[in-house]
Amino acid sequence: MKKVLLITYVIILMLVSSLSAQEGYSGVESPFTIGAGARALGLGNSGSAFPDGPMAFFWNPASMVIVQQKSLGLSLTTLFEGTQYNMAGYVHPTLSTGVLGIGVARIGTGGIRHIEQQNGVPVDIGTFDYWWGKITFGYALNLFNSLAIGFNINLNRQVLGFYSTNGFGSDFGFNYAFQAKRGILSNLYVSGVLFNAISPRMKLGVSGERIPFVARGGLAKVFYLRNHSDRWLFLADIVKHEMKPFAYHFGSEYSFSNMLFLRAGYDNGKLCMGGGFRIRNIKLDYGTEQIGDPLYFPASHRFSLVFFFGKTIEVKREELRQMRQRELQEKIQERINKERAQRIEDALKAGKEYLVKEDYFNARLEFSRILREDPDNREAKKYLAITGEKESELQKKRQQQLLKNDREKMRREIDNKFVDSRFKQGLDALEQGDFRQAISLWEEALKRDPQNAQITSYIEKAKEELNKEVDRLLQRTRQLVKQENVSEAYRVLERAKDQAQGNPELYQKVLRQIKALDRAVDFVYNYQEGIKAYSRGDYKRAARFFRKATELAPRHQRAKELYRNALARAEGGRTKMSPDVKKKFSEGISLYRDGHYKKALKVWEQALELDPTNIKIIEAIEGVKKKITAYQESQ
Repeated sequence: MKKVLLITYVIILMLVSSLSAQEGYSGVESPFTIGAGARALGLGNSGSAFPDGPMAFFWNPASMVIVQQKSLGLSLTTLFEGTQYNMAGYVHPTLSTGVLGIGVARIGTGGIRHIEQQNGVPVDIGTFDYWWGKITFGYALNLFNSLAIGFNINLNRQVLGFYSTNGFGSDFGFNYAFQAKRGILSNLYVSGVLFNAISPRMKLGVSGERIPFVARGGLAKVFYLRNHSDRWLFLADIVKHEMKPFAYHFGSEYSFSNMLFLRAGYDNGKLCMGGGFRIRNIKLDYGTEQIGDPLYFPASHRFSLVFFFGKTIEVKREELRQMRQRELQEKIQERINKERAQRIEDALKAGKEYLVKEDYFNARLEFSRILREDPDNREAKKYLAITGEKESELQKKRQQQLLKNDREKMRREIDNKFVDSRFKQGLDALEQGDFRQAISLWEEALKRDPQNAQITSYIEKAKEELNKEVDRLLQRTRQLVKQENVSEAYRVLERAKDQAQGNPELYQKVLRQIKALDRAVDFVYNYQEGIKAYSRGDYKRAARFFRKATELAPRHQRAKELYRNALARAEGGRTKMSPDVKKKFSEGISLYRDGHYKKALKVWEQALELDPTNIKIIEAIEGVKKKITAYQESQ
């Protein structure tokens, strides 16, 4: 019987690549520490900081946030003596609820001869199998823009012949991505993970063993080349087993247009290599390493097949942004249409009331406004035609009366024709909203018929409407300036200037508005150029533009704030704080950590009043404002 146990023990040693329990160690080590996926094998079993694939949670559950597209991976590793190491993993990233992962891993062999000694004679009583399997459920979540955390729940099962055991365990990890745009910290990732933080306990037969914990720290640096079409990745991991010395892993991968991948690595003293290629949504990876003792076992080969599904997270975010933009535009257009319909309804009601009162001028004005907004409005056309008929009737009555009383009928007829012509031309100009032209035409008519009360009344009312129209145009200009539609604002001002010709008071009023617009345009230019320079990190240039902007708009709080920040950054700024300022700064940090962003912003702004050039306070305020804006947009 002792010989049987010895044979079984040797087989298990081979199966887990000489990684099983040793004298003096507490527990038996999991065979899955030899890594997951062909990509990682080619990188020297490094990659906990940037796994980038459906096997990500096997390396660090938090690093699943690196994966940008739903993906399914299948991995096959040839070991020795018929041993197979197979894995399957699926990662499902979402926009707002984190990243989910599920995987299955199995390592085992079959056909182990079971030989027992019976009366001193070895008897072959058949064969048995040994395997160790693990099901993993992983989850990762971005706490902030840079920091992600994650955990795995592992269900282990071990079978040896008629014996079997189960064990439950859990892993915990983090991943931090530096947000620097340039320099050594740009595209730099740091991670840490504790495997078996909740340690599985396995009892195969009569003896129970605890699986030791494994701590792994990772570092990844990404270089993007050829306008981000190529990528060069460097990885480094350090691993500490509970009862073993430190192990070191390094790897590098060059990616050509995300289609061809070349890899090399160093696995704690052993060189590795591998590669892969991707065609559309299918990727094949290969890695090779001498896992067992080269005196007894050949090199192992690992193959992985990865399938990608759906759209990437980046594409989904852009589609969501565009959808929200469309919804916003639709709401704006809906409001515009509603306001337009209300204006038309109010104008139609007012026009009818003027028509009943025989105030044909204002009636025509209201119906004309409707037709300028809705040229096909049948009701407005009908009532405008009725108004025209009423106006013509008044003119004919007037002309008939004059013909009766005037001895010079021939001259009166000529004058009547002229007056009638100018009156109708003035009405046409009025319908087009050209009050100045309407007044000019009616004044010509009034010279031929100085006693014409209707024309006199229309001239006075047109002058009043001219003043109102110029005021409306100036008000419209101010609205367009607020909307930053400068070109349209200038066009509206040109129309107001044209209408104000001949009226010195109105004309000066328009000129003052033009000067104000020029000043506003100058402000917008300096403010926007300051924003651009600030975003590029050119703080001296940004400070010059913001200073000019604050001179043009002294009450613009954001420009004053950005000028102060740019000036502080350009001059190097302070970082050392007085006790009072430091106390305020620490209070803001506590509020920020508790999720009270607006309260944190208020406290930091008070600190900045005490120390206006302190870079730490300025950066804290800018960061929390971005956090508040992102939160409001997500609601």
